[in-house]
Amino acid sequence: MSWNNVSVFPLSDDLSALENELRARAVPHRIVEVRGQQALQVPDARLVEPVAQLLAQWQQGELAPADQAAKPTPWPRPKALSPWRTPVTLLLIALSVFGFAVVETQVLRQWLGYLTFFPIEAVAGGYRWQPFSEAMANGQYWRLVTPAFLHFGIFHIVFNSLWMWDLGRRLEFVVGTLNYTLFFLAAASVSNLAQYFWSDEVSLFGGMSGVVYALVGYIWIRQWLNPNPMLAVPRGIIIFMLAWLVLCFSGVIDYFLAGGIANGAHLGGLLVGMFIAGAFSLAKRAGFVRH
Repeated sequence: MSWNNVSVFPLSDDLSALENELRARAVPHRIVEVRGQQALQVPDARLVEPVAQLLAQWQQGELAPADQAAKPTPWPRPKALSPWRTPVTLLLIALSVFGFAVVETQVLRQWLGYLTFFPIEAVAGGYRWQPFSEAMANGQYWRLVTPAFLHFGIFHIVFNSLWMWDLGRRLEFVVGTLNYTLFFLAAASVSNLAQYFWSDEVSLFGGMSGVVYALVGYIWIRQWLNPNPMLAVPRGIIIFMLAWLVLCFSGVIDYFLAGGIANGAHLGGLLVGMFIAGAFSLAKRAGFVRH
C-alpha cells in the first residue's frame, strides 16, 4: 500500500481531536513522524484532496458534526476496486478453480497426487497413501498449503470463491500484497495441519474454507481492537460464519454434504486469523507497526 501525505504538523501539536474527527467519518488515515514532523497520510491518492478539504474546514472551525457529514465517505469500497489491485486474491481463486477441475475431471486427475496433504503412490488396482512424515522428510513442504486449492463439488468451490472475493480482497487491499500472501501461507498451513491432527485416519481433504475462516477471525478481532473502514463487514456476516461453524460441528451438515466437513481446518483457520489480528493490534500499540 502506498501512503500519501495530506499535510504535516509540528511534533508539539496535539492532533487527537483531528484524528477523532477523521475516525468518526470512517476516513482511513494514519499520523506518523516523518523527518521531525507529524504527517497526516491516506492510503489512496484519490483521498488526498477530499481529506485536505476536511482538514481545512476543521482548522477553520467550520467542520459539521460527524453525524451530519455527507455520506458516503470518499473511500473505495470493495465493489469499486479494480480486480487488478488485488492480484493475490484473483490468483488464489484461479488456483482453487484449477484444484476443483483436478478433482472433478479425468484429464487433470494426474495432478491430484501433487496437491494432496498425503502423498499418493500408484499401486496395482488403485492408489496407496504414504505417511505425511515421509513427505516432510523428502522436502515436500508445499503439501502444507496445496490442499487449500482442492475443492469437491460445485457448492464447495462457489461458496469459498465468493467469500475469498469479498473478504480476501478487503484484506489484501488493507495490508498489501506481500503481507496478504504471508497471511494466506500461514492460514493454509495451520488449517491443513489442524485438519490432519483432527482426523483420526488418513483421508483426502482440502478447500479454501480454512483460509476463509482465518479471514473471518482476523476481521472479527481486528475490527474490535483496531478498526479499519475497509474491513467493516456487516456484523451479520461474522455471526453467520460462526453459526455455520457451530452447525458443522454438530454433525447436521454431514447428512447433506457428501464427504463431510473439515471442522479441524475451519477451527484452525479461525484461531490463526484471530491470533494474527491480536498480535498485530498489540504490536501497533507497542509502536512496532504504524498502520
